[in-house]
Amino acid sequence: MSESLRPVSVCAFTDQLSPEERSIFKSLICEKISEYFDEANNLSLHGLEEEDSFFQVASIIRYLTPFHEEIPINGVAYYGRPQWMNATLLMKLQAEALDRKYQKLDRTDHFLSCGGPVADALAINSEIVDFVACHTGKVVPTGIASYLYYDFAGGGIKPHVDTEVFSINMMLMLRHQVASEGESSSTVLFPPGLPPEYYKLQVGEVMLMYGSSTIHTRTMINLSEDIHLLTIGFNRR
Repeated sequence: MSESLRPVSVCAFTDQLSPEERSIFKSLICEKISEYFDEANNLSLHGLEEEDSFFQVASIIRYLTPFHEEIPINGVAYYGRPQWMNATLLMKLQAEALDRKYQKLDRTDHFLSCGGPVADALAINSEIVDFVACHTGKVVPTGIASYLYYDFAGGGIKPHVDTEVFSINMMLMLRHQVASEGESSSTVLFPPGLPPEYYKLQVGEVMLMYGSSTIHTRTMINLSEDIHLLTIGFNRR
């Protein structure tokens, strides 16, 4: 991270902390994220003082993330459709996601289901691990795969960062239907010191994101939208 993006006094303080203390301090800083957003997950800053405060929070979170020097400023390591995402694999994941949609484990502002056999195998597949490592450096697969469903108006996901257990998030778009007159939702990232970045993944596309370093959210789901995503976690080593 460039010196211009480092809140020097805080960084000097955190440099004296143990890894466990840094993790606790980062968790405390992350609790402030919601203060900068409205109920619709929109960044809502009033005046230069709040803008600077949000910049400081986003910068500190990034600085406290392991390997932060190697993380792209926007937190995105890859965005597109990789060769391994062929039609056969996509159809298998789509079918499994649809089947497991009726075995949802949790509902807050979206639905969550554990991955099935296809997703779980993908999470530890050597070709996938090599793909992630090619874009992020050496990684360890967590083996954690989860299906996410956004299919009701007003759904989304609150602005947050992921835990260090899930520091690199590979997100795969499996289904995204929206009526022609509707505005489709987006994944939004908030890099420190830069404008928000909006991503509308197409079916079959993949985003590889440093979810533990970059504040991110999903804009509110509209009445006609139906989204199925698969997320798979990795860690740097």
